[in-house]
Amino acid sequence: MKLTKKLMRKGFTLVELLVVIAIIAVLAGLATPAILKAKKNADKAKTINNAKQIGIAMNEFDSSYDSYPSEDTRIQLEEEGAEVPSGDDANAYFAQLIVGLSTDSEKIFYAKGVKGTKEGDDVTKNRDDVLKRGENGFGYVMLSGSQALSSSYTRSSTPLAVAPLKSGGQDPVFDSNPYAGEYVYLRGDNSVATGKISKDGSGKALLKGQGRANLFTPGPDSVWEEDEPEVKAPTGIE
Repeated sequence: MKLTKKLMRKGFTLVELLVVIAIIAVLAGLATPAILKAKKNADKAKTINNAKQIGIAMNEFDSSYDSYPSEDTRIQLEEEGAEVPSGDDANAYFAQLIVGLSTDSEKIFYAKGVKGTKEGDDVTKNRDDVLKRGENGFGYVMLSGSQALSSSYTRSSTPLAVAPLKSGGQDPVFDSNPYAGEYVYLRGDNSVATGKISKDGSGKALLKGQGRANLFTPGPDSVWEEDEPEVKAPTGIE
């Protein structure tokens, strides 16, 4: 039998190579949104878990000082001989939970995915070390004029801590990017819930089941009634 030799092809032609590259690019384009969404969901889950730990610490603090952190409780802690960070931002107020021994972890204040923040290093030997800039990603909710909430005042759905923020104040603005258009908030009953951030660019926290109602709008039908809430932003957020 007469055998014929077949020439072996080496490598791809230019056209074949371009086709392969195009297919890979299409597949990557299809997979990227799913991967990004999964990452944001994982970041949100971590933030939810940390918010629950903050709630436990706040309840412990309230049972000791009859209030959540405030300027008054800072004075009480200093009278007990503690070194307490001063300031009117979320980091300074949450730091009281550590100084007051309601928690020994800075890591619970990490809101994963929020730009400008990092997990705390748990170095808390002096007041300058406790919840340094960037070691907290949660906003702290008070009443107007920096009045503290307490377990005896709040309702089950009253927000106590929130993330992810762009800015605080009486009309806080939320960042829709970290958790795919959602925000996370710790509530008065120590549960943690999520809600939608408005898509009109205003960054408002919308209430579930109430259309475009803002979580921080006071009124007779809100958790605030006639009081005005104020959100203290964390230091270091971008």
